[in-house]
Amino acid sequence: MKKILITGGNGLLGQSLRLMLSKQYEIIATGLNSDRLKNHNHTYTSLDVSIMKDCENILVQFMPDVVINTAAITDVDYCELNKKKCLNINALSINTFLSYCKKYNKKFIHLSTDFLFDGKLGPYHENEECNPINYYGFSKMKAENLIINTKLKNFSIIRTCLVYGKKIDSNNIFMWVKKKLEKGEALNIVDDQYRTPTLYSDLSQAIFEIIKLDLKGIYNISGGEYLSIFDFVCKIVSIFDFDKSLVKRCNSDKINQKAQRPKKSGLLIDKAIKDFNYLPTKMEVYLKSIK
Repeated sequence: MKKILITGGNGLLGQSLRLMLSKQYEIIATGLNSDRLKNHNHTYTSLDVSIMKDCENILVQFMPDVVINTAAITDVDYCELNKKKCLNINALSINTFLSYCKKYNKKFIHLSTDFLFDGKLGPYHENEECNPINYYGFSKMKAENLIINTKLKNFSIIRTCLVYGKKIDSNNIFMWVKKKLEKGEALNIVDDQYRTPTLYSDLSQAIFEIIKLDLKGIYNISGGEYLSIFDFVCKIVSIFDFDKSLVKRCNSDKINQKAQRPKKSGLLIDKAIKDFNYLPTKMEVYLKSIK
């Protein structure tokens, strides 16, 4: 049975991967602090991926066949204000895993983002030129360059966009909107930023297929719907019957964000559809299923 090491195991995607992959593989999950996932039968150990020695110890102890790196600082404004920490976590921390995978010929899977692009001509294919406009995007581009320049024989870079889903201990956009509206709080939502929202379970399933088929290279894994963030929120409002008057439409320049966001971002998924019949869930179908 293959051993798979998952970093960022307490996150929305990390928890989903642990539950899905543990049905067929031996899982070693790591994350900051104590384990948030209850009722499982695999190994969990706390790990700060920016501490090289601790990463080396985990790798020596478990000798995984696959490393899935989901650990990252994803708060875009925080990254803009804490550039050194952002770079350490989002890029430089992977060097230990890359060295291990290269030495022992193991597979490395890295989660990346549509924020690699400037958002002028989105949505984007895998082979389009990166030009990030914030430090979060820069740190993720730096990580991708490290992977490619290491010349690993077996790596997969998985780019995704606006991952969402129902999980009580997660603050993804869906949960953030739902919690605010349940309290009757008004929201200012931008209508000039476009994304391809990604259901977390679709992303997990795609990673499972990439492991199973041993696919290599860069893959966009995202939703098939191209929506403004305002339209995304309006779908939540409509299906959960929230008060529409609580959601206010606004432009990006009217909200106080430290980091610039790409306007027309998002990802095209033709390659994943062609290579392993990737079929993302319609947002409306998912929301109705959890209502």
